[in-house]
Amino acid sequence: MNVDDRIRHLYESRVNAAMEEAEAVAQTDAFAEFVDVVRKETPWRFKGVNEMDRYLRNIDHHLRHFVPSLLSCLDSDIRTVFDFGCGSGSGSIALAMIFPELRCHGVDISQAEVNIARARARLYGVEDRCRFEVIGEGRELPAASDAFDLCICCSVLEYVTAPDVRRRCIQEMARVLLPQGLLFMSVPNRLYPVEIHSRKFGWNYFPRLLKATIVGSSMWEVRRLARPHALRRHRTPLRRLLTPWTNFGLQKVSG
Repeated sequence: MNVDDRIRHLYESRVNAAMEEAEAVAQTDAFAEFVDVVRKETPWRFKGVNEMDRYLRNIDHHLRHFVPSLLSCLDSDIRTVFDFGCGSGSGSIALAMIFPELRCHGVDISQAEVNIARARARLYGVEDRCRFEVIGEGRELPAASDAFDLCICCSVLEYVTAPDVRRRCIQEMARVLLPQGLLFMSVPNRLYPVEIHSRKFGWNYFPRLLKATIVGSSMWEVRRLARPHALRRHRTPLRRLLTPWTNFGLQKVSG
């Protein structure tokens, strides 16, 4: 068994253990209390037909889909994570369940989502390692430059449609990374003719003309907008960059 195989086997065992833990948590009284927090913060989620079950158990979803894609881009364990647009905290919390030494700092513009993220972290026993806070739109990230091993951005960038704001967000994500740190993006692919969330044809190609409210992105766009920070594709097969939903890793280049 070579080094990559050993690392892959280790990560798989950690993910399986975390999934078992998440399943056990969902059966507890504490989970029912968490549902009450979600109901208080976002009562609209409980009206009509929606994906409420997935939202409540979003840790399970992240462990099955987001985490494996991220782990395939890692060279070694990570200790510090910045979660850009953390929402209800599932990405950070899932990673904290896998890496026992991990410390996460997440920000979001929604106070309700941050409140839910904090409650979710308590539910899964990682509140001492996952910090979530509200940040105003357009504000500089509350983090030092060259500070984090990893920055994650999961299903956020597509909602930042103004070109200058999108550029600023990407530059800030690159800024907080250590040299050789990893930026991991999970976003609808802008190369795809149909915008996935809205199912609108052409929104990704002609956002201004069609007054698009959601616009995908791509690895090439992120690299371009990150300048003057230099990013390079890292452990991401080209075929993954051509799917309707794209996940990719970019490593910050030293100097």
